[in-house]
Amino acid sequence: MSQPDIETGITPEAVEPVEPVEPVEPVDYAIEAEGIRVTYRPITAKIPLLGKVMGGKGTVVNALDGVSISVPVGTSIGVLGRNGAGKSTLLRVIAGTLKPDAGVVRIRGRISTLLSLGSGFNGDLTGRRNVWLGCLATGLSRDETEALVDPILEFSELKEAADRPLNTYSSGMVARLAFAIGTSMQPDILLIDEILAVGDESFRDKSRDAMKSLVERAGNLVIASHRLKVFRELCQEVVWIDRGKVMDAGEPRYVIKEYRKFIKAGIV
Repeated sequence: MSQPDIETGITPEAVEPVEPVEPVEPVDYAIEAEGIRVTYRPITAKIPLLGKVMGGKGTVVNALDGVSISVPVGTSIGVLGRNGAGKSTLLRVIAGTLKPDAGVVRIRGRISTLLSLGSGFNGDLTGRRNVWLGCLATGLSRDETEALVDPILEFSELKEAADRPLNTYSSGMVARLAFAIGTSMQPDILLIDEILAVGDESFRDKSRDAMKSLVERAGNLVIASHRLKVFRELCQEVVWIDRGKVMDAGEPRYVIKEYRKFIKAGIV
């Protein structure tokens, strides 16, 4: 029998063998946002003299108040909340078009955004020309853009209107063109804000298929919407935001149920 340890008095035979621990695979995150804070201050706070003239300082709004989310690679996340909850602000921060007052955002991959439909379009130019400009603006080469123009027009179902000025398009046509450009970029991360109802039922089905295909390629979707059905169909997780704070996050059906209780609505 082995001699006991001098300090502990325990023999090696008395120590139970430790089961080997399986190594935990590290999680790769496409998006990590930590402690994001965005405060909107009225113009009267920036120009004190104007505040005196208007007889008040206005209201300071905490659009995001310490919001943190993590999105694993190959995951689709829904952002849920009432109007003014901070959904669009969060997407703009992730997209890099709005600098937060505090916090940090880490992005791994190429982002394509559908946050403000047609915001980069020129109404005096044709649909085809706007496709060219939209693709070139994302950093694609002329050869890459040329290869994408016809497929984009085909997907948007606007080939017959391609050589008309964009200012002759309906809002739905502009939305379809913007969606076709955004999804054609083959992004690692696609950010979508409230545009999933564009087009007829056939086009909406095609749009959902395009987004599902993106996730299957280990891409990521971050979707802000009021259409709860979208979250059930496309998302693995939903983040619920209210007044700039994360109220809950998790499996879509659970979070939607809690959200409905909160707003005291039977069907949203």
